[in-house]
Amino acid sequence: MNSDAFMEYAFIVMVALIGIEIFVSYMKGKQFYRLNVLIADVSTGVIFALIGVVILLGALYVYDIVEKNYSLSALGYHFFPLESPFQFSPSFVVNWHALGAWTFSVIFADFIYYWFHRHCHEINLFWATHVTHHSTQEMNLSVAFRGNGLQRVFEYTYFLAMALLGIPWAMFLLSHRILKVYQFVVHTRFIGKLGILEEFMVTPSNHRVHHGTQRKYLDRNHGGIFIIWDRMFGSFEWETDEPIYGLTKPVNSFNPITVNLHVFKDMLFQIFKCKSIGDVFKTIFGPPGWKPSYLLTPDDVFKEPAYTEKYDPKPPMGVMVYVALQAAVLMAVGLVIWKVAKINLEQDMTTLAILSAVIIFSLFSIDRTMEMKRWSRRTEVVRNVLFIIAFVLTLLYSNIPNIAMFAIPLIGLSLVSLLWIILKRKTFFDLSNISNTWY
Repeated sequence: MNSDAFMEYAFIVMVALIGIEIFVSYMKGKQFYRLNVLIADVSTGVIFALIGVVILLGALYVYDIVEKNYSLSALGYHFFPLESPFQFSPSFVVNWHALGAWTFSVIFADFIYYWFHRHCHEINLFWATHVTHHSTQEMNLSVAFRGNGLQRVFEYTYFLAMALLGIPWAMFLLSHRILKVYQFVVHTRFIGKLGILEEFMVTPSNHRVHHGTQRKYLDRNHGGIFIIWDRMFGSFEWETDEPIYGLTKPVNSFNPITVNLHVFKDMLFQIFKCKSIGDVFKTIFGPPGWKPSYLLTPDDVFKEPAYTEKYDPKPPMGVMVYVALQAAVLMAVGLVIWKVAKINLEQDMTTLAILSAVIIFSLFSIDRTMEMKRWSRRTEVVRNVLFIIAFVLTLLYSNIPNIAMFAIPLIGLSLVSLLWIILKRKTFFDLSNISNTWY
């Protein structure tokens, strides 16, 4: 199957499952979803997708070079035919060679992912790109969308091992996407233990452990599909108590820029304070949270529980209605850009780069508004003005097919939003408990 088609169908199923889980949560009176967290999750996911388009294309370019020039297949050993393992017409036939190749590819991809994922929890530089996924204090299917696009730079480097074996990039990409889709399913609190499957598969129970902040759960259960790697290499833990989800030092922000970059910021500030090259090296490549003794403070002492109250700013209902509407539109636009980018990236690179920048700033702005941060009304004015300019320019100069059907309604919505903010500035944005911080 074409991996792009696979992901398009999978994405529809993912969205449907999230909708079902939200409905079931509401019907059962479970507070597994909060609107602000859901918006933050999907905002981060849109940015991850936008950044990931360029990174994926670059990674596949490098992968193809390695596979064609430096692999076993380049030496004449072709173990991985890019063929369907099944033939259905005129009669059903199993291509055992192809079936073995695809099976090995998926299992080997999961093995590589285990080590990459484990190293993300053991090397601070990698953790800086992975922490985004752990920054939420909830556990539900939408959490699977939380990711840092920069993580892919390191992740795809690990998967060059598959290129060296001569696995074609198309086989690698579909195997990798099967892994990612499987991981989506295990981000849920609704499914309990699954009997014998707990012994060798990553289940929701096993993966909930991975997101726990209790000491016994830290850095455990790194597998993507199979939990056997954790059992083999000593990183397995059973789920006994309900995990407290999130970070041992909560980031307490829905801002997608903050949750993507806060560890990089902390790492940079610590480097400036280090007294030796060795301490700089350990800051970058040592375990997450490492500090030289002269920089330790009482705040660095491990706390359990990590927090007693979830981060949950409560803006006025009008603000949340406004944010929800804007978020829905922005996420739809982000997905359209992602789709168009895959089809026509080179021809419309400048336009797509501008649109992506506007989308990222817009998600930053509405999430700040949702958190009642200082200057949020001003950034919303700027955001709507930028949105109008960007889509007018896109409408006039872009070669993207059928762009008018998207641009014209969005221009209209931005004009209405801008007018609403201006007219309602003393009521709609009267945030009496607004935060004094701008980040």
